[in-house]
Amino acid sequence: MFRYKITNYKYDVSNFNLKRMEKLLSTVGNPHKKGTYVHITGTKGKGSTAIMIASVLKESGLKTGLFTSPHLLYLGERIKVNDRMISQKILVQLVNELKPYVERERLKNIILSPTFFDTITAIALTYFERKKVDISVLEVGMGGRLDSTNVILPQISIITPIGYDHTDTLGHTLDRIAYEKSGIIKEGISVVSSAQKHEPLSIISKTCKEKKAQLRLVGKDILITDSKKIRKNGLYGTEFTISTWRKKYKNIFLPLVGQHQVENCATAIGALEVLSENGVVKIDNEKIISALAKIKCPARIEVVSKKPLVILDTAHTVSSMTVLRESIKENFTFKRLILVMGMSGDKDIDGIFREITCTADELIFTRTHNPREAEPKQLALIAKRTYCKEPIVIENIDDALREAERIADKDDLICITGSFYLAAKVEEIFN
Repeated sequence: MFRYKITNYKYDVSNFNLKRMEKLLSTVGNPHKKGTYVHITGTKGKGSTAIMIASVLKESGLKTGLFTSPHLLYLGERIKVNDRMISQKILVQLVNELKPYVERERLKNIILSPTFFDTITAIALTYFERKKVDISVLEVGMGGRLDSTNVILPQISIITPIGYDHTDTLGHTLDRIAYEKSGIIKEGISVVSSAQKHEPLSIISKTCKEKKAQLRLVGKDILITDSKKIRKNGLYGTEFTISTWRKKYKNIFLPLVGQHQVENCATAIGALEVLSENGVVKIDNEKIISALAKIKCPARIEVVSKKPLVILDTAHTVSSMTVLRESIKENFTFKRLILVMGMSGDKDIDGIFREITCTADELIFTRTHNPREAEPKQLALIAKRTYCKEPIVIENIDDALREAERIADKDDLICITGSFYLAAKVEEIFN
């Protein structure tokens, strides 16, 4: 109930205000001023990169907090210490601790009162401080410059690939989006960036120069070599070598599908090198290999069933759908591709369909009845511009999955994608 009370209004960049977040944190003792932080923004891959960094830090002996979003099944997935979720009991206690202040602020001015993301960020920071973690890895919710997480002073700022998402809020050009993302760059604090398109890289480089922040870049300072796709212990993945400006890490096995995850890993290792230079953590090849070999990223080209093979992915932007399409082509062998999709109505649906629907032999549209989701019939109409067959429309997700399995042969591939809402429901069904 508390969650919905504080999210039931629409806001834009003009309404974001870090002073609001700082006031909220002052009610719980300013935990953001007491920790050691890693800060991550970007459009693609920031969640996976955060998980990789946190896993290596934990493997290296540090008590590690991890804050990511969104969650799939349970709100507590967003807040973890050493890979263990915050308990429902403690989560409720912290909600109740913040609730009186939030409700007082709502009565004054609902638009300027703390948002849901403000509140869950404050809960995470408070929890990490009270659990006495050694370091916390924080993923930005949206943008960066005015994001709720941007009240911290990190040891390092990380920017994963920048593309188009949340354009109504962040802007409709890559320059503008990159400006918002680069807002996490702090004076004199090192930055590690994934490989970027020209426009975002130009903005990132300019901001680093202005802030006297050293920039380390994947593709220049951090290189990937000897990459090969393998199956190890029954897991799909990639084995590769990462070379940084300091050392070389050989024979890394990452049990995640797709070259984009290897690139995320390169970004993560670059960030860990900076932390090592700063004396935050001592890392070595064995710790990295051990931690990354155990990595799990739910709903990121995740194999959820076999015979027929079923994969689940949260791709919901043009760029992430391009990555999904290429990853399917490069990593799986199958006769037919059966695509099950559901999407939010505020996405670039036409652009996304141009990237993925042409690869499908069968296309099924469905939904989970989240109010933000587009009607499956409407999706089918849009898809006809790029898909030569008649799409199948099934309103209920359980029925849609049953139909996909019914029409699939054992050598076919079922891919379920399009939104976090859909991924969450499918995870629940398969679990």
